This record gives sequence, C-alpha cells and structure tokens, in this order.
Amino acid sequence: MRTWPLALLLAACTACGVGPTDVIPAGEPARGFIQGTRLYFVQHDRLASVTRPEGPLEAAEAVELLADGPTSKERERSFTTRLPEDMAIEVDDDGFTLNKGGSVSRLSRTATGQLVCTIAAATAAKRGVDLDDVRVAVPGKPEARCADFT
Repeated sequence: MRTWPLALLLAACTACGVGPTDVIPAGEPARGFIQGTRLYFVQHDRLASVTRPEGPLEAAEAVELLADGPTSKERERSFTTRLPEDMAIEVDDDGFTLNKGGSVSRLSRTATGQLVCTIAAATAAKRGVDLDDVRVAVPGKPEARCADFT
C-alpha cells in the first residue's frame, strides 16, 4: 500500500521532460487589420462595405474614392451610392462639412451613413482602434458612429 504514494510522487516529479524556455519575441499583437481601405456603398437598400486595395488612406482620400462611386465590378454585385453627384464634401478625421451651399439636410440617412462609416473606417485604421470607437461629427447633428447606420 505504501508503494502507491511513492509511485505517484515519482510520476509527478518527472513531469513531461520539457525544460523551461525564455520568452520568444513575436512582434506586435494582431489587431484584426484589413489591408486596403473600406468604403461604404449601398447594396439591396442597406449599407455594405467594400475593400479597395488602395491604402490604408486618410479619411479625405477615402471619401474621394467613395464620391467616385462603385467600380464596374462593384456595380455588377449590386453596389450603388446615395451620395448626390454635385456635392462638395470637406473631410477631416473628426467629421465632414458640405461646401458650395450644400446642406446635410440634402443627404438621405443612407448617404449620411455612407460618409460616416467611410470616415470612421479610415480613421479607425489610421488610429488602430475599433470602428465603433470612432465618432464622426455630422454638421448640425450629434456625433455619429457607423453602428448608428448599420
């Protein structure tokens, strides 16, 4: 009967034979980064993102691509835009303003969402934060998050 405790003690002391190792440096932790730039268009009456290979870009550059509309391949996949063609938009990392007499009231809720989500996505990528952590200033309205439109 006394041999069992001794046998268990010996088995526990031998472990698996793997010795201790030092910490191995592996670089920065993963952030879930998407290569390229996310733009928000409309597909089947809902906001939907597409990833373009350009980028990551500044928010203003992303909105320029957004204003150009979907590519022919994106249109084939039913992506459209609700942004008016003649609207001049000035963008910074915190929000956007409409120039040349443009008013945010001219924008549909979906078009506003396209701008907010595209600006938020570019800003989030630049800052290395989650999309929902970015708030975008909308002229004459409270700050908005992309989640407010999706």
